[in-house]
Amino acid sequence: MESIHAYVVRELELAKGRWTEVAEGTGISKRTIEKIASGETANPGVSHVEKLAGYFREQSKRPARSQHA
Repeated sequence: MESIHAYVVRELELAKGRWTEVAEGTGISKRTIEKIASGETANPGVSHVEKLAGYFREQSKRPARSQHA
């Protein structure tokens, strides 16, 4: 079973290019998000991981945005 940390890192990789949006949606600085995604912060705090996981779970419930909009 995938850990919550691994899930967050995977989702951050998929969201690359939208990290500003993720930062705004979570209240976590873009720099912190960059550090978590790159592994520079190998053991991020539980609150950051939980906020990011919650954000990505909510995003997965929303309909996909049109790429032609």
